[in-house]
Formats: sequence, structure tokens, C-alpha cells
Amino acid sequence: MDDSIPAEKVLSVDSVNSEQARRELRRSRPAVVVVAGTRIISEKTLESVGSVFINMHAGITPMFRDVHGGYWALAAGEPENCGATVHLVDKGIDTGGILYQSHIEPTDKDNFATYPLLQIAAGLPLLRKAIEDALQGRITVLPPRDVRSHLWYHRTLWSYLHNRFRLGVK
Repeated sequence: MDDSIPAEKVLSVDSVNSEQARRELRRSRPAVVVVAGTRIISEKTLESVGSVFINMHAGITPMFRDVHGGYWALAAGEPENCGATVHLVDKGIDTGGILYQSHIEPTDKDNFATYPLLQIAAGLPLLRKAIEDALQGRITVLPPRDVRSHLWYHRTLWSYLHNRFRLGVK
């Protein structure tokens, strides 16, 4: 079975924030825009259509925003915050209203390369549910949690080695 997207359904743009992208959004008038691995979407683009923008993030927000959320949760000694978040997209970085979250429990066989796969597997059913909610007009944002919000970046090789050998995080 070939589940590939037909070529005529794919539109390449230079930037999600380009006028071309906004024009296509206005033309197609989607009820829901699912965001995957893109740069920050400008307010101008977010407001170009009356659509709901939804993202699945490989991390528990707001504590572990941006990259490698599962890895950084484990390195911080917070395995309870290792998981995935499905959220609304706003002009920040993984700061939109939280729709759903799921937690994962990596095994000793898992590592930096497999954490995101576990997070995607846990998050996809939630993303599907969020899309269905949006299409039915019944999106519910979870109450904000009174916790720290932190933006995580790629660390140096030395910090990864430190976390591996001193903390046991693979």
C-alpha cells in the first residue's frame, strides 16, 4: 500500500512566514493547520487565516520547551516530565495553550536517538484527538501549570558526555 502524499497536494515554500505561504493558507482555508518541525511562525502568518494551528512537541511544556525535551527532562532528574505535548501554536516557542500531554518511560535500551521516537509514538494519538477536537469546534485548553518554563538548546559534546558518564543519561 502506497500512503505517500500525491505530488499535486504538496506545496513547497521558502518560508512558513512568506507571503506565498500566507496566500496559500488564505486560498485553502484550512480548519486546522498542523505544524511539524518549523521555525517560529510569525504573528502575521498565524493571523492570516482563522484557522487553529496545532503542534506536537517532543517534550513536556512549559518545563522542557524547544529541542530534546525528553533528554533534558532525564538529564535534569525529572523522568516524570519526559513525554510529549500537543499544544496550540502562538508566536512563542512551544508556549501555546496545552491541549494534551503524555508521558513516556524509556528503558535502559533507550537513548538520545530513541527518546524522540517514543515521544512521537505517544504524541500521535493525542495529535489526532486534538485535530478531531478542532474540527468539531471543541478544543479545550488545559489550565496553565504554575511551574518554571525553560527553553532548552543543543548542548556541547562535553555536556552530553557529562550527562552520560556522571548522570547515566544516554
